[in-house]
Amino acid sequence: MFSKELENGDNPFDNVFFTEQGEPEDFARAQVQFDFDKVEEKRQPVKSRTLAELEQDELKDMAFKLAKIMNARYQIASSQIAELDFNILNKGRKKKDRLIPEVMGYDKLAKLVYEFGIKPPRKYLKQTDISALYDISRMINESWWLGRLVKLRKIMREHLAIAMGQVSAKSSPYASWDCVREHRAQQKRNWEFIKQQSLFDQETGEEADLAPMVLKSVSNPVIRRHELMVRCRGCEDIGNDLGLQGLFLTLTTPSKFHNTYKRGGFISHWNGASPRDAQQYLNGVWKCIRSKLGRDKLPWFGVRVAEPHHDGTPHWHLLIWVKPEDVIAVRDVFISYATEEDRSELHPEFEKEKEKPFRKGAYVGPLDYRPRCDFGLIDPDKGTATGYIAKYISKNIDGFAMDDDMSDETGKPVQEMAKNVSAWKSRWNIRQFQFFGGAPVTTYRELRRFASQNKQAFMQYLYMQSRLDLLTIYSMLQRDLVGPIKPSKLISNEELLKVIGASYQARTKTEIASVTDTLTAADNGDWQGYIMGQGGPFVKRKELLVTNAYRVLPFASPHGEDVRKIEGFSTPEATVKTRLKEWIICPKGKGNTDFVKEVEYEFDKPTEDPKTWKFKQRLITLKPRAKANAAALGSAASALGGNAASRSSVNNCTQPRKSQVSDQLSRLLEPDRAHGQNTSHIDESSLAALLKGSSLRIDNETSVQIRPAELDAQGNIRPARLIETKCERTRIDNGSWLDFEGWDVVLADPTVTDEDDDSDDNYQQPNLSIFRADKPASKSWPEYAAMFEEDEWPLV
Repeated sequence: MFSKELENGDNPFDNVFFTEQGEPEDFARAQVQFDFDKVEEKRQPVKSRTLAELEQDELKDMAFKLAKIMNARYQIASSQIAELDFNILNKGRKKKDRLIPEVMGYDKLAKLVYEFGIKPPRKYLKQTDISALYDISRMINESWWLGRLVKLRKIMREHLAIAMGQVSAKSSPYASWDCVREHRAQQKRNWEFIKQQSLFDQETGEEADLAPMVLKSVSNPVIRRHELMVRCRGCEDIGNDLGLQGLFLTLTTPSKFHNTYKRGGFISHWNGASPRDAQQYLNGVWKCIRSKLGRDKLPWFGVRVAEPHHDGTPHWHLLIWVKPEDVIAVRDVFISYATEEDRSELHPEFEKEKEKPFRKGAYVGPLDYRPRCDFGLIDPDKGTATGYIAKYISKNIDGFAMDDDMSDETGKPVQEMAKNVSAWKSRWNIRQFQFFGGAPVTTYRELRRFASQNKQAFMQYLYMQSRLDLLTIYSMLQRDLVGPIKPSKLISNEELLKVIGASYQARTKTEIASVTDTLTAADNGDWQGYIMGQGGPFVKRKELLVTNAYRVLPFASPHGEDVRKIEGFSTPEATVKTRLKEWIICPKGKGNTDFVKEVEYEFDKPTEDPKTWKFKQRLITLKPRAKANAAALGSAASALGGNAASRSSVNNCTQPRKSQVSDQLSRLLEPDRAHGQNTSHIDESSLAALLKGSSLRIDNETSVQIRPAELDAQGNIRPARLIETKCERTRIDNGSWLDFEGWDVVLADPTVTDEDDDSDDNYQQPNLSIFRADKPASKSWPEYAAMFEEDEWPLV
């Protein structure tokens, strides 16, 4: 298109540089077309392919090979590092600069991961020996590599589709057809899996379908949209009560982040950025804006929505509230940072028509910022702030109430394009909705969960009451009704339950009125009341009245990291648990029948002394009942190192040494021995008797016995365990029994009564089978008589 080469100092918009046919921006560049049938016929086998061309099974093979390579590299690096003398290397170094072997091993593996084109994992900026081991565990793990490869393959395929023009208003808006198809198939597979699963309570054995639970959560697009609208409306009510001004802002990227024009054709100066790169640019700009507002002491709060242009490039719509006197300052900061990059393309001289410098309106200021950002005030006469943002929330979730609306950018129905937006968000992992300021929504949900549990318990209480009791409660209600009360004779039991249940308000044990008001507001879906109860829209996280309560599960992740699991909320007075049941996902119908729960406990054992052992984690698994029963048969022996039963889950081939079994038992018995006593060795005969079920005396007061494994009423395995029995001490005879006053009657000649009749009919022959008649006595009768005379008779 250029008639001559452009040199330094030349005006690129001079007419001499263009042909007589017109300017390049006036022509839609023709899309590249391929005859795929001919290409397939002439295709030659290739030795190498890109990651985007590989199938799922090929990715699994690649992940296995990469994990094997990394594991071998880790072994080599470990041996090399082990030969170093860190005492010499760290001599003279500061404590913070000292070399750590685990960190050095991580650096060697991370460098190799970089060479494969993948960003190595690193959870903490400053590595420690423990955190380095966590990251090393990932880099040598096959599952971690498979996840990274699958993600990179999807991103690469979609990025290539954007480069080829397959993502645009003229082809497939927001996301390529291949991306939409894969996302739809994945959603279908997910839902089919959910319908086949159930939730199983490990403690009570209760089982519930998973699908209804998913539909009741925020995973349901309808519930997610309702919650977003409630939160937006609550922010608007807060702004109105505080006398704040609402602002509607739009932030987008420079033109170099876009690949195609809306009317069709490629943009020549596209820098090859992906939608994820554009999202990172927007995050960087907004980070600078927030920092500047914070330095200038300009408080604000609001919500942000991210949605795509027709070519997949994201842009933001923001709804924020500020003080009326801060509007000008916020406007200057927002426009300044939004137009900081490539500001030259926003000047009037870059417009082709000098007499019409702006197509969209009159010229304002030294540059036209509107192609890059937009700034507007919320006018209550034209509509509410929630009404402004509602359209963007709906079109980015499910297109609710937008059946007849057409997209200005794509020219297609908004509701139909909602699935493309969902596929775009999933492929590029872009967060669509984000609120700024106020209290966390997780605490809001936990308060509502607690209120729902309280009401459920209250309704169960009402169902157990008689009609007279219900009428008594009904007469005590505080009603805000107009007109007379319905007579008790005319009201049915169903109406009584409905009226009493509707008047219930959740309560918690607290003397702080703000906590009660916050709980009530959350239960009623009042986002304004919840935020104001927590301290207002500008409250800091450390000053929140109600916070989330978490339980730390040590070593719960696949790589040995601690996992924080929410269990309720905390007030200044106490912690309230809302997660009262431990649910696990299992195949439908197999929670109580074909599967049983097995619980295992792991301990960190720094020494052989059990007093120093620390609890690691509680492992719960579901196993088929047949296998669990077989394992239970041998668990009593295998728990202490003995031979397990056949068909058990332990190895019967290599028998443990008797000394090893004895040592294991000694460690178990160590806490029961008095401190400082000499530990006696347990001989083989005592150990064998213990394994057969006999008790073993440890000292004068304590004996131990193995309780065998068994199944409880719920089908759960109670593993074999070592139990102790405290023996009662022999009481010292102090002669008090001689003071009994009834000896005269006892020693007198008793009179035989009917009850004391010792006739042959009531007599029972004692069981003498325990005495071996065929075995001769070990001593003669004169020897026993001599022992009796010497008071040495072995009384039992």
